[in-house]
Amino acid sequence: MPTALKIALATLGKCALALTVFTTIFGGWQWVMARQPLPGASEREGACVLWFVGSSTMSRWSSLEADLRPWIAQNRGIGGATMQEINLHIAHDQAKKPPQAIVYYAGENDIAFGHTVDQAVADLREFLAIKSRLFGNTPVFIISLKPSPTRWDRLAQQERYNAVARAIADKRPDISYIDIVPSLLEQGRPGPFYTEDGLHLNDEGYRRWKVAVHEALDEEMPKNVLQRCHPEALQGRT
Repeated sequence: MPTALKIALATLGKCALALTVFTTIFGGWQWVMARQPLPGASEREGACVLWFVGSSTMSRWSSLEADLRPWIAQNRGIGGATMQEINLHIAHDQAKKPPQAIVYYAGENDIAFGHTVDQAVADLREFLAIKSRLFGNTPVFIISLKPSPTRWDRLAQQERYNAVARAIADKRPDISYIDIVPSLLEQGRPGPFYTEDGLHLNDEGYRRWKVAVHEALDEEMPKNVLQRCHPEALQGRT
């Protein structure tokens, strides 16, 4: 065999070996990272703790802690996450006590990345099954997928997903649905509530989320919990 060919084959073999080692290490690292608990874990526990779980719209909510007072809001979102990734993380969560409730936003990335509505719904059901297994009847508030300008072409799929999410909430006492869509539309189109990327919310967008989430919590949480965590919400409530 010519010397040049031998050298070329040897080099190719070394490259293949290096690629195999890299793939093994990187794949193992991804496997380990995917099975880490959700970010944002805290030693703060108690009756008034809420988890905000979801993708980048949740993780980028920088004013969350102040916006949700007097609740103790913990931001456990993951930027760019899909529902399957969130499911892996929450399945390995190590919280000693469940939160008072979970506020959940995910699925927008999945549909934008080409997942079908049926796949997204299946992943939502899996999340709820994991929640029930780990945290029993802890309430979950599902926020509807928002009508982002950049993903306006996915509106029909988002609407189908939202309809199923609402139907799930209607049938389960531990699930509530927050329809965020109307507050983010003006004349049937996305209003000026987004950053320049047309995807993430600006300050006014998050202010509208704040109002919607507070209203849902005040309406759906039991009176004894509100008395302890947000007594102002009981004013005028029958």
